Amino acid sequence: MGEPWTSLASSLLGILASLLTILWVVFPTEHRFAALKFLSRALNCFSSYCYFDITEIDGANTNELYNAVRLYLSSFVSASGSRLSVTRAVNSSATTFGLSNNNCTTDVFKGVAVRWEHVVTQRQAQNFSWQSLPDKKRSFTLRMRKRDKGLILDSYLDHIIDKANNIRRKIQGRLLYTISCGGSLKSWGHPWDSVPFKHPSTFGTLAMDPDKKRNIIEGVHKFAAGQALYQQTGRAWKLCCLLYGPPRTEKSSVIAAMANFLGYDIYDLELTQVHSKSELLNLLVTTSSKSIIVIKDIDCLINLSNWSKVPQAAAPQSYNYLGVPDAVCGGEDESNNTITFPGLLNFPDGLWSCCGDERIFIFTTNHIEKLDPALLQSSQMDMHICMS
Repeated sequence: MGEPWTSLASSLLGILASLLTILWVVFPTEHRFAALKFLSRALNCFSSYCYFDITEIDGANTNELYNAVRLYLSSFVSASGSRLSVTRAVNSSATTFGLSNNNCTTDVFKGVAVRWEHVVTQRQAQNFSWQSLPDKKRSFTLRMRKRDKGLILDSYLDHIIDKANNIRRKIQGRLLYTISCGGSLKSWGHPWDSVPFKHPSTFGTLAMDPDKKRNIIEGVHKFAAGQALYQQTGRAWKLCCLLYGPPRTEKSSVIAAMANFLGYDIYDLELTQVHSKSELLNLLVTTSSKSIIVIKDIDCLINLSNWSKVPQAAAPQSYNYLGVPDAVCGGEDESNNTITFPGLLNFPDGLWSCCGDERIFIFTTNHIEKLDPALLQSSQMDMHICMS
């Protein structure tokens, strides 16, 4: 009894295969692709899931979201995955576990379960390409239920980016940035050079008055945790500190301790190397969030040819159409190369404050008596730290 049914099934499959072969030959290629696309859309209408592909290369640029997802998944995939990739960044002792090629993992965000797959395929050979591309195409595919798409997609991606930035900072470690040689003159290059920052100073090893140390810790901690307050009051998320005292009183150690405590990068803004207002603007807008910008020996800057001391009774500060203080950009007189200290302080308060958040400006001086008293007011400096 079984043999006739088996024979019939084989015959039907043979006929179906023959029909598909004929249809594949008869129909043009564009019609076949259109039919497959229509079939895929029809099947998606009955599916309860939606899919999002996050490719490694977005056109000619690297997709930063792909790197963020890779770092984010590394934070928990080591506990659930059976096959992992292992990497270690340059100048770092931290080992990172990642999702290996063509493997999957799950995640839960706000009670919603999602699924991630790391898809790696061979890239088709190209006869000519103006850009050198990797041999393999890499992407992450996010699968979630259609009903959850509007609820968590945007907030979930924002959560991934924030988490990845924190992981990247821990893996990479803190960096010390200095002005690159001629970098501020290159519109196409980054004006900063960086080296790993591994200063041993911490608040635990810093020799200073306990009450003063406690006030500094409370002040910077309150600043770092005050994002909601700054947003509610509509102010730029920045902190200006004046660090003063005689030479060799560990002012640099205090800055290093603050950087190690907060996990911030440090930018050494050597203003003696800044020759124009456009260079200063380019340097400031390219600093990253969660950073400390250090300007040393500000009492010496007023003697430079490209700096001037603004009188206390100066006219009210004016801003250009971009929101940049005229004191920084030189106002309407483009030939004026004068950069003022109040203009530097007012820089993050204009529209350019959107270029970064959570930045601390630290100004140091060995001779506070040489500074204009107007610059010492609370409206200019949020914290005064005296070292003796």
